[in-house]
Amino acid sequence: MRKKFLIKVFFLALAISSIPLSAIYFDTFNVFHWKNIRFTKADPNKNYIKTQYIVHNPKKFNAFVFGSSRVGAIPKDALPKTLGGDQLRWYNMTNPHAIPSEHYYAIQTFEKNGVDIKMILLAFDDISMFSAIEHHYNLLLTIPYKVYEENKFNFYKPYLIKFTAPSIMKEVLLYDPEKYKDKTESFYSYGDTWGSDFSLTENPKMEQFKSFHTSTYTQKNAHMDIEKISKLCQEKGIKLVLFTNPLYKATYLDSVRDGYFDFLRLVANSCEFYNFSTLNNYTLGERYFLEGSHYCPALGLIIEKYLFGSEEDRQQIRDEAGDELFGVKVSSENVDFVIGELKKQLEKLAE
Repeated sequence: MRKKFLIKVFFLALAISSIPLSAIYFDTFNVFHWKNIRFTKADPNKNYIKTQYIVHNPKKFNAFVFGSSRVGAIPKDALPKTLGGDQLRWYNMTNPHAIPSEHYYAIQTFEKNGVDIKMILLAFDDISMFSAIEHHYNLLLTIPYKVYEENKFNFYKPYLIKFTAPSIMKEVLLYDPEKYKDKTESFYSYGDTWGSDFSLTENPKMEQFKSFHTSTYTQKNAHMDIEKISKLCQEKGIKLVLFTNPLYKATYLDSVRDGYFDFLRLVANSCEFYNFSTLNNYTLGERYFLEGSHYCPALGLIIEKYLFGSEEDRQQIRDEAGDELFGVKVSSENVDFVIGELKKQLEKLAE
């Protein structure tokens, strides 16, 4: 009887001890494989992976795009190539539900680790005002890099005890790096995996085009985090360009209902930004969106051409948008006027 008991204990201990080894090997969120990411059905923890990548390659990039997963649609094609005689080497830090406080920490981390940042392009929108950092600590997809720096055991622990889904196991066991060669190159050379596909959405599945605004105005300090980023960039001589993402009409309307205009006013009181969150020919239809949250790279390219093009380019884009407010630069001096005009757009839509 005792022998059988000891055998059971042995196999139980073996099974328990094998869980961390299995978690490290299959690594659903790629935290153990950040140097050689694998693409499966599960999204990786891009906040951790990308920050690790930059920290370990401090001389590789000097210009960054920050924002939620929506700025994955900001392509490399029309970003500035030089600034003040310096060559700009861009990397897109896009990661799911990323918010300004995480961007601020990443910028500080880069500076601390010898990254000579020349320019930052930072997007914000309703996600910034309703996503609380506390939620990110509880999701394996979004545990911030800050947790890793503060306590590596606390960071890795939830990943080590996470059971890997059989579907992910199968993908890892059959993984062919050659099949994902281009995607991997794109991830490590610029940070996105979308490439330069500027096609528009045809025959959209309308069930995917619902509102992706999911909460009320809970992140009360988001505008202060943006202000801290602005001040840090001024202190370090970093050129900062702030802009709001264009929002699909359903997401936009729900965001406005829950205080989006109030949030924009708070940001404008301390920082200038370009506002692409309006009702226009791009956002009122589905062609320029993948679903109700993410816009297409084709619209990302338009944003870049607006931000870094001539006034003639900008006017042409406003004409195509059918909206003189699209891309307008907002500050404390004109924010009341701009929000007043945005409210008129809402009234006209409701007619």
